[in-house]
Amino acid sequence: MLRGGEVNDIIELKRQGLSVSQISAMSGYDRKTIRKYLGNPKIPMYKPRISNGSKLEPFYGYLSHRMSEGAWNAVVLFREIVQLGYTGKVTILRMWMHPQREQATQVAVRRFETPAGYQAQVDWGEIGSIDTDAGPKKLYCFVYTLGHSRAMFADVTTDTRIGTLLRMHHAAFHALGGVPREILYDRMKTVVLGIDERHENRFHPLFADFSAYWGFSPRACRAYRPQTKGKVENGVSYIRKNFLCGRHATSLDDLRTQLNKWIWDVANNRIHGTTFKHVHAHWMDEKPNLLPLLGRSEFPFASHETRQVSRDAFVSYRGNRYSVPWRVAGLEVQLREMNSHLQVVRSGELLAMHLLSPPGSRSNIVLPQHHDGIPFGSPSKRGKAKIHIASSDRQNPVVEVRSLAFYEPYIEPVDTTSLYVYEEVS
Repeated sequence: MLRGGEVNDIIELKRQGLSVSQISAMSGYDRKTIRKYLGNPKIPMYKPRISNGSKLEPFYGYLSHRMSEGAWNAVVLFREIVQLGYTGKVTILRMWMHPQREQATQVAVRRFETPAGYQAQVDWGEIGSIDTDAGPKKLYCFVYTLGHSRAMFADVTTDTRIGTLLRMHHAAFHALGGVPREILYDRMKTVVLGIDERHENRFHPLFADFSAYWGFSPRACRAYRPQTKGKVENGVSYIRKNFLCGRHATSLDDLRTQLNKWIWDVANNRIHGTTFKHVHAHWMDEKPNLLPLLGRSEFPFASHETRQVSRDAFVSYRGNRYSVPWRVAGLEVQLREMNSHLQVVRSGELLAMHLLSPPGSRSNIVLPQHHDGIPFGSPSKRGKAKIHIASSDRQNPVVEVRSLAFYEPYIEPVDTTSLYVYEEVS
């Protein structure tokens, strides 16, 4: 008899369009068993090892519902049921949840064994930092792994914006020769915005358009359950332990070059510890089952950012400087990335377009026409313009020029007989 979570997994796989044979291959259950539960999808209730009359029993339904929504933190659930009237201890709740956690982990790992070309997973984590003109910036590693063959693509970025995420996918699809039917993600904000009123994942609209453009279905891990992806395939952890150990690099481009070489010389050239197959050979068998690229170009995505044009008519973007027409010096403009180009726009007018340079290369990319005719000012020194304002009630007085004879009637004569001469007596 299957447990409730196992039956839910079978129903979910059938909903995604898998056949009974494919579900059997993934889960390990007999096809007759799968048909039985699909024909009568009655979910068996797991009975926890708690004596009858447990204080927790009235809350089983609520707890099962919350765990189906992804709430697997016992402290959080304990706080919630206490508000509903639970008077027992958190230990009882932990005991009841423990076997279900183990069951969920086993189902997740088994689910990861997917048919060829069906599924991939994406990991994205911080791996270090790099010094730039603007100070140190974090380094992130994007890891994309095919679920069947374990063939891997990885690259290093300096941000986790959605535009960078989409570019990494584009590179991964081309590096591994096709697109899987679904891709599994952690609950990153550039992919999943939250849960809607039906308790279903609400995907980022732009990412939903991107997945439709390439023809794959995005799938997010349940909250608090990273095991849904198959924890044996923690790509970033594998990179840290096997590639970064003792690694030195002179620049971001140098690190990316070393990583790409390691991917094809080591990661994709090993005998995998779970499948016991050579990854590259296994990938070559999986490759024909991937959705074809069909010559599709990069998804037309525009990333908008605002910048102020410098006095010498440049804008800074991702560690490089790009020229713009000198007439907008000092003004704000909008930058957007599209098809490996940087566009500079103001009030709907396209001012400039440049081919993007590698991030952090500290390059000055100049189109001569942008700076033609730029005024450099007069060669003569004009000095600083100044103004002096005098108060209206303190204007300079007008002085009348007079003869000295005008003042004689006002001067008294001096009596010299009254003058005394003092001599200093030694």
